Amino acid sequence: MKKIKAIFIILSISIVLIFCVFGIKNAKIGKNNINQDNVKDIFNMKEYEAELEVTINSNKNQNKYKIKQKYKKDEEEIIQEIVEPENLKGIKIIKQKNKITLENTELNLNKIFSEYNGIAQNDMDLDSFVKDFKENEQSSKIEEKSEEIVLETQSKNKNKYTKNKILTISKNTGTPINMEIKDINKKTTVYIVYSKVEIKQ
Repeated sequence: MKKIKAIFIILSISIVLIFCVFGIKNAKIGKNNINQDNVKDIFNMKEYEAELEVTINSNKNQNKYKIKQKYKKDEEEIIQEIVEPENLKGIKIIKQKNKITLENTELNLNKIFSEYNGIAQNDMDLDSFVKDFKENEQSSKIEEKSEEIVLETQSKNKNKYTKNKILTISKNTGTPINMEIKDINKKTTVYIVYSKVEIKQ
């Protein structure tokens, strides 16, 4: 039961890192001017492989996970494989269009969720971040630092625990460094560190 519960926690932070969508066609988003070269890889990504560390903070405790991800835009598919903790190692969460599959050969776990509105409506992946950023152009913010670009926006859904989102991108590599999710009181609920990202155009 604990394993199933943990799987749904992973799903809720989700399908973290759907790099894709919505290419930036010019260097201006709303009132924000940005260097297109520094963000184009993320906004125009067709495929990627990534390794990330996720920390989830709740009122009672803090949980940490290591995850490997593969994404293919053309197939509308993202595969997440849990690396740590050990009791969840090897579990794969496969999202393709309107379907999620959970797989693990050791647990004989293979369950499909169709039309998973509650699970899918999360704010933890880059796809959601880009959509929110573009839809909230007037309120979204960009801060350019010496080595980083920091993009800040708000979620369009009503989840008070994932209201504010901040994505930090490296100027040098054009890839994400971290994403921070905050609640309505600006308290960090989810912190994602991208330890390795390989982008394919």
